[in-house]
Amino acid sequence: MKAKKYKHLTFEDRCIIEEFLNNNYNFTQISNRIGKDRTTISDEVKKHRYLRTTTYCNNNPCCYESKPPYVCNSCSKFNNCRRFKYSYSHDVAHNEYCSTLVKSRSHLKITKEEIASINEIVSPLMVHNHHSVNHVFISHSEVLPFSKSTFYKYIDLGILNVRNVDLQRKVRFKINKEYNNESREKCNPKIKIGRFYTNFKDYVELNPNCSIVEMDTVIGTSGGKGGKCFLTLLFRNCNFMLIFLLPYKQSKYVTEVFNYIKDLIGINEFKRLFEVILTDNGSEFYDPESIEIDFKTGEKLISVFYCEPNCSWQKGTLEKNHEYIRYVLPKGTSFAGLTQEDCNLLASHINSTPRLSLNNNTPYDIALLFIGKKNIDKFKIKKIDNDNINLSIRLLKK
Repeated sequence: MKAKKYKHLTFEDRCIIEEFLNNNYNFTQISNRIGKDRTTISDEVKKHRYLRTTTYCNNNPCCYESKPPYVCNSCSKFNNCRRFKYSYSHDVAHNEYCSTLVKSRSHLKITKEEIASINEIVSPLMVHNHHSVNHVFISHSEVLPFSKSTFYKYIDLGILNVRNVDLQRKVRFKINKEYNNESREKCNPKIKIGRFYTNFKDYVELNPNCSIVEMDTVIGTSGGKGGKCFLTLLFRNCNFMLIFLLPYKQSKYVTEVFNYIKDLIGINEFKRLFEVILTDNGSEFYDPESIEIDFKTGEKLISVFYCEPNCSWQKGTLEKNHEYIRYVLPKGTSFAGLTQEDCNLLASHINSTPRLSLNNNTPYDIALLFIGKKNIDKFKIKKIDNDNINLSIRLLKK
């Protein structure tokens, strides 16, 4: 068996070592059996062997004390020998290993000076601007001489000025929604014919390089009763999100946004960027023809498809991105005082946040290759420097 490098011995490995020692196998044979180097077996036995003494012991050392196999497990004179006897037991060895492992990881491998320098740079970003652990690691890896899991550990132990409550996803508060079914728009279910999720999958299979945009709305206070809300559009291939402010959660205002986009970037760019739109079954999206068709020419420009009911995971990239909005505007926050400029600012900060899913690049940087700098500027989205990104409730406070 090929030797496994840089792996600790397991409990099963130690059971095999004891069994083979009891049957007088040498270290080479044991190493071939468990896939470790023979020096690893030798060090394991010498480190975790223990001394067995009896009342009849003559205090003379055994010959195996200083030469392989260093223990008397397979000695035929084991029961009658009056010398010091060393033995190897998998139970004793594994207990000693676990105790050493815990002890070695329990103390801090960081100095007070390092803690002070980390607090000075990192703590304001995480406490006031709500930067994530991954965001901080990308931006300031030079002052973080440990792994992400160790970072979480130090926060949990209270070593840094950052607390668990300052982490974006460690503590979450849920506010129940209120719905008023009387205010919902009535819709014709026939409009979904040819636009089901199965039709979407068929289209993507035939057009694997198509541009897919996920669409949804985000509401403020008063649940489904009305009031200002966000229309969110996310380009799946680059995680780039646009946010538009709607006066009410109604289909006519969604149509107005798309008419604005068509005029803003032109029909050809609209057809290229918004080739496929995937949305949920909200009543505000039940006028797909107003989005798909250019009523000046009657040409069908794009295709709109609907997720299956109660399957928001089918547009999970956008649902995940909504978390960034809720960092700044928690559920229950009113959107009444917001403007489209606020939406553009919020989108700029969100799109400038590095993502692990994008190999620590930002959606803005990836979007430059697909959407283009000219179109991004038209949408009034700007690149925000890493340390200036703010995903806290302070961002839009006036």
